[in-house]
Amino acid sequence: MPEYCTCGTRLVEDARFCHRCGRPTREPIAIEEVPPPIPPAAAAAAKQAVLHTALAQLPVSFSNPIALRVAFLMSLATIPVELMPGLNAYFFVWWLAAGWCAVLLYRRLTGSSMSVGAGARLGSITGVLTFVGLAIGFAVTLLFARKEFFAQIDQAMATVAAKNPEATQAIHDPTTLFIVLIMMLAMMAAFAVGLCAAGGALGARFTRKANG
Repeated sequence: MPEYCTCGTRLVEDARFCHRCGRPTREPIAIEEVPPPIPPAAAAAAKQAVLHTALAQLPVSFSNPIALRVAFLMSLATIPVELMPGLNAYFFVWWLAAGWCAVLLYRRLTGSSMSVGAGARLGSITGVLTFVGLAIGFAVTLLFARKEFFAQIDQAMATVAAKNPEATQAIHDPTTLFIVLIMMLAMMAAFAVGLCAAGGALGARFTRKANG
């Protein structure tokens, strides 16, 4: 500490201010304010929110984990209905509803609206996963109910042969049966993807109208 103040007054020992002019005898020490530490739970929640926002901004595709999860959930909800006798006759309704509900669930999870094209893409992803699930369910059903399935096939063959005897030989040809099965699966895939995509596009369009 200096012995004299700038005004010329002799300072008292260990004085912080001049007793004559009141000037401080030393520069004030700047105290750096340290922000309080963020609780781990709050930090994890903030990090998760940032990650969720970044994922929500990704384009709708198979590489978007939120879109993929939504499509998977919708396919899981649709497949049991499709495997129920009677209800599976209204497959077009369930597939349209699956695409529509996928858009609603995606909006609920991300908080962002979707364009018609994005809704159609999300619906098509739902349709692909639905078709894969139905194919697996059909394979499992065929594994445990082979006798009933082939009995129905024989009955259908007999009906076709009674109406068109010339088709009997073609029906019993394994190659023909394989081609027919592939065509049926291709048609099922086209219907599933197309109707789910249409439902997604309609859901996105009506959602944007309702909010805009």
